[in-house]
Amino acid sequence: MQPLKHKIIKIFIPACICQFLLCIIAIGTVQSQNIEEYRVKAAFVYNFTKLIQWPKTAFDSDGGNFKIAVFGNEYLKEGFQTIDGKISAGRVISIQYPDPKTNDYKKTLAESQIVFISRHIRLDQILRILSIIGDRPVLTIGEVKNFSRAGGIIQFFTRDDQLHFEVNIKKAEAHQLKFSSRLLKLAVIVNEK
Repeated sequence: MQPLKHKIIKIFIPACICQFLLCIIAIGTVQSQNIEEYRVKAAFVYNFTKLIQWPKTAFDSDGGNFKIAVFGNEYLKEGFQTIDGKISAGRVISIQYPDPKTNDYKKTLAESQIVFISRHIRLDQILRILSIIGDRPVLTIGEVKNFSRAGGIIQFFTRDDQLHFEVNIKKAEAHQLKFSSRLLKLAVIVNEK
């Protein structure tokens, strides 16, 4: 009986180690995919800053920064670091990561021209953020299903393993944002409020 027990242990321990290592590799792969996904989305956001026109009242001054509030997790932060400090339309992009669980985020929302809300934010927090923004000239971008139909302006979605976005034109107009025709040709248009 004893030799059989040792054989089982000799097989069981290496099998557990292999399974553990495979889990670590899988987690690492998912993390790098998430970071890469947010790098691509950050690049889209950077291009939006060039292809959308904000009213002059959206900025503190002629030389003010282009402030982007990003709500999400660590992967999102790593992805959006790629555009922090870049220049768009003569303005330096400044990325901030407010916490929707505190009241401090309201000040950040009041100063931002773009608000990106990831799928990791709860629905009640998303609706609160959109409510606080109201109809100010702020581009709201989200990832959750029906974001553009619930009051957001741009919603990212994946179809056939490719990233796409839809635009709520009526909401963009309410926020005094003008989209270039070049950008609209790439978008799925949503006309609901």
